[in-house]
Amino acid sequence: MKRKHAFLGFTTLALITLGPDDAWSEPSGTVTGTVTLTKGGAARPSSGGVVIYIESAPVTGAARRHAIHQKELQFDPPVNVVMKGTTVDFPNDDRVFHNVFSVSQPARFDLGLYKAGESKSVVFNRTGVVDIYCNIHPDMASKVKVVDTPYFAMTRADGTFEIGGVPPGTYPIVAWQAFGEEWRGQVIVTAGGRATVTTKLEEGQRQQRHVRKDGTPYGRYQ
Repeated sequence: MKRKHAFLGFTTLALITLGPDDAWSEPSGTVTGTVTLTKGGAARPSSGGVVIYIESAPVTGAARRHAIHQKELQFDPPVNVVMKGTTVDFPNDDRVFHNVFSVSQPARFDLGLYKAGESKSVVFNRTGVVDIYCNIHPDMASKVKVVDTPYFAMTRADGTFEIGGVPPGTYPIVAWQAFGEEWRGQVIVTAGGRATVTTKLEEGQRQQRHVRKDGTPYGRYQ
């Protein structure tokens, strides 16, 4: 008597875990464009330093850490944009002491005197513009635009910009410069699409002087 043998076949199943940016995430669009600065009738690309941001879009993700360096007796970069809740580091890359401070309403702070190689940080929890100075060196100045959205960019040297990962919708869009008026418009973002925004800004007058953290003029020491 012959026995019959049953053959059982097994299929291996591969389980793939998808991250938040994979197939389960909502489709998004991209906003690109160019900002031109005008002054006395003459026009030129913004040469970087103009902040573009989208308002009222759904906020996703956490704020990213940012750094403003103190290098060659200057703040680098001089113009910044961060999302509300961002921790900003202020590393001292110089060979001298610095004292970073701000008396701006959205973020008042005084980091005190600290030496080369050290770094201190501040959390920016309120939206607005923060003017940052060094209490020792009067030529050191930086501006931080704090926004309540992760959808922002700064113009490149040729005046162009790009903001990716924007959820589909119709939103207000703002072009802000450190000195001068801002521009406001509207942008329509479609899933997988590219919206283009082109605008001009009248370049403003740069601030010439400021005082120390106690309100007194700067001395002659460097």
